[in-house]
Amino acid sequence: MNNRKPRLLLVNNYSMENAYALWEKGNSGSHHVWGKIELENRGKVEVRIFPHEKYPVLNKIGKLFGIKHLDQQVRILAHGRDYDILYAPYSLSNTRFLIFLKLLGLYRKPILVTVHQPFLGTNSQSKFIRWLTKKVLLQYDGILFLSEKLKENTVKALKIEDPKSLSKIDTAQWGPDTNFYRYFNAKAQNNGRYFISAGHTARDYGTLIEAFKKLNYPLKIFCTPNSMPQIADIPENVTIYAEFIPYVELMQYYVESMAILIPLKYPERSEGCQGMTSLQDVVALGKPTVITKNPSLNLDAAAEGFGITVEKGDVSGWVAAVESLVKNKAAFQEMEKNAIRVYQEKFNSDLFAKKLEEAVIKICHSYNIDV
Repeated sequence: MNNRKPRLLLVNNYSMENAYALWEKGNSGSHHVWGKIELENRGKVEVRIFPHEKYPVLNKIGKLFGIKHLDQQVRILAHGRDYDILYAPYSLSNTRFLIFLKLLGLYRKPILVTVHQPFLGTNSQSKFIRWLTKKVLLQYDGILFLSEKLKENTVKALKIEDPKSLSKIDTAQWGPDTNFYRYFNAKAQNNGRYFISAGHTARDYGTLIEAFKKLNYPLKIFCTPNSMPQIADIPENVTIYAEFIPYVELMQYYVESMAILIPLKYPERSEGCQGMTSLQDVVALGKPTVITKNPSLNLDAAAEGFGITVEKGDVSGWVAAVESLVKNKAAFQEMEKNAIRVYQEKFNSDLFAKKLEEAVIKICHSYNIDV
């Protein structure tokens, strides 16, 4: 009898070795290793991390042809005996070359991916681009959308109708580590001293700052030089930190905050899971939030009762929402409770790992891989 577990080879567009090392040291949550910890704890699947970069010159060559992480993909070809399924949480970002080989029948290993944003040319007006997008997407053997609406839109736009193709597709809610935040929750302040907003992707700090010009509460913004708001007259109650800060240090600022604010802006055709990473911190720390409406997020902060949603670019909406958090103490405390409830029941790394395991087992059955 073969007792060997299916072997997943985990690759990503950022170093999984570093992410795993940060988790081991207690400086980051397991969700940044995309299910490895929880999958292995469940006992049915082995997850191996593939070295992120070895030959940088290959990546430079790849960029000339629009292929990122070529080094990683070329090296994977020499390790076929070391894994059963390739697992790429950022899908095409670091599998473009392998998918090209799959289309030619030259790479035959199954690939499992997660999808965060509209895939390739899903929203293109061109029928040919949508046909090509469908062809590329269905080269993957397991496709987990991190948004139910994103999945539905993709299936409809690409006219994916046959049962075999549909059987590859599912949703999985990526969620926060169930252990990492316990230390911070023990230190959490019920009456924080300021509002906080952090992140660098699709952020609308301009609208948020305009709102805080009309508010008399302190706001701390953590971003990067590239996402730093280009506003000349920053009010005295707004402090911007544009330098890198380790995640574990950011947690200390989160703990002492009153609420986490998530202002978003993005083109409608690019709507996906913008804001999802920050929502993980919201629920795991039991903090109320104000967030720009994003219908593609599986979690609706307002409907779940742990936050307030506002329209894109709505300065007055932000002002009213922040004032409401400050002045309505009963509602604020209810939001704190609901955030923790959602974390425990709907939105955590254990639930993500369960869906991931189901996808792995389905692929194993398709490829006659022993489970």
